[in-house]
Amino acid sequence: MKRLRFIALALLAIVAAQLGTPGDSRAGGHRGGPPDDYVAHWDAVAGEAFAASGLTAAEGHVIFAYQAIAVYDSVIAVKGGYRPFAIAADAPRGASAEAAVVAASHRILTHHLPAQRPAILDPAYEASLATIADGKAKRRGVATGEKVAALLIARRAHDGFRAHVPYNPPYPPIPGVWLPTAPTPAIGTYLGLMRPFSLKAPSRFRPDGPPALSSRRWARDYQEVAEVGSSTSTTRTAEQSLAARFWAEPPVQQAHASYRTLVHDRALDVVQAARLLAMVSVTYADALIACFDAKYRYAFWRPVTAIRAGGTDGNRETEGDPTWSPLLGTPNHPEYPSAHACVVPATGHAIAAFLRTHRIDFTVPSVTGLGDRRFATVRRLQDEVTNARVWGGIHYRSSIDDGVVIGRRTARHVLSHHFQRTRW
Repeated sequence: MKRLRFIALALLAIVAAQLGTPGDSRAGGHRGGPPDDYVAHWDAVAGEAFAASGLTAAEGHVIFAYQAIAVYDSVIAVKGGYRPFAIAADAPRGASAEAAVVAASHRILTHHLPAQRPAILDPAYEASLATIADGKAKRRGVATGEKVAALLIARRAHDGFRAHVPYNPPYPPIPGVWLPTAPTPAIGTYLGLMRPFSLKAPSRFRPDGPPALSSRRWARDYQEVAEVGSSTSTTRTAEQSLAARFWAEPPVQQAHASYRTLVHDRALDVVQAARLLAMVSVTYADALIACFDAKYRYAFWRPVTAIRAGGTDGNRETEGDPTWSPLLGTPNHPEYPSAHACVVPATGHAIAAFLRTHRIDFTVPSVTGLGDRRFATVRRLQDEVTNARVWGGIHYRSSIDDGVVIGRRTARHVLSHHFQRTRW
C-alpha cells in the first residue's frame, strides 16, 4: 500500500509540475484555436482501417501509437509550444497544421495497413485535403506531415513490432503454465521483446510474478474467480455481468472512441487534440509492452485451464471442476498480469495529467450497444475495469493488482519525460 500511495503522489506531482496550475491558460483543455476537425477524424479513419484489417488488438494499439506520435510531432513542428516526442522537425513558415495531420496519418497508416489503402485510406486522404484551401500553407503542411512520418517509420523500422516469436506450450501440460485457449497463434508474443516508445526496456517494471500454487494467496485468487467469474455464478450481480461484458468489447475501438469523445466534449484545438491522443496512445502502448513482457516471462495459466485442472496444482484448497466455464471468452495469451489492469488505469492517469485533475469525468462509449459508461475519477475507472476482469472469469486478483502497478509506473515515466511545454 505504501508503494501504491507513493506512485499516486508522484503522478500528482507530475501533473502539477508538467502542466501548471488549473488557471494556467497554456495547459490541458485550453482552446487556443478552433475545435479540432482533423486529429479526431483521422483517429476514426485509423479505427475503420484497423477494424477492416482483422489484426489483433495488440497490433492495433502499437499502430495507433505510431500514428499519434507522427501527428503530434507534425503539429508541434508547425505550431510549437511543446517538446516533440520522437522527431524534431522544422516546418516551413505558414504551414497548415491540419494538412500535416492528414499527411502524417495517411503515411503511417498506409505503411502499416497497406491493404486498406484503396478502399479506406486514400479516399479519406483526398476528402480531408479537399477541405483545406489550396496554396502554400496546404503544400507545406503536407510536406511536414510526410517528412515527420517518414522519419518516424525509419526510426522504428527495427523495433521488433510483429516479429515472429513462437510460443511452444509444454507437453504434457505443467500445472501453472499457460496453455493456448484458441487454435489460432498466441497473441502478442513479440510485444514484450519490442523496443518501447518511452521506457528504456520492456522489463523496466516487471513484477515478481504470480503467487506460488502452494500458497494461500493462490487459493484465494482461485476461489474468487471460480465463484464470481463462472458462467453460472449465482453471486455475480446483473450489473457486474454487464460491466464484465462492457469491458470485453473490442479494446482498440472502445479506447479510441473514448479518446475522440473527450476531444469533442472539451472542444480541443488541433494542438491539444494531437497532444492528448499522443499522451494516451504512448502510455497505453508502453504499458501494454511492459505487461506482455511479464505475460510471456511467467506464462501463467488462465482460470478456464486452472479450475478444470484444480486437482493437479498440489493445493488442498483448490477443488477442481472439469465443467467450469467463464462468463467471457478467454483471450489467447497468458493470464498474468491483466492487460486491462495494465493499460486502462494507465491511460486514465494520462488523461488526468492532461486535464490537471483526477476528476476526469470520462465517458467510455459502448461499441456494441451496451450503453456508455461515465467515470468521475481515475480511481472509479480503475476499480470497475479491474473488477470486471475477475467478474468475467478471465483473471485472478493478484494479476489485477500487479497489472495496476505496471500501468501506474509506466504512466509516471511517460508523463515525466514527454509532452511538456518548451521553456523558451
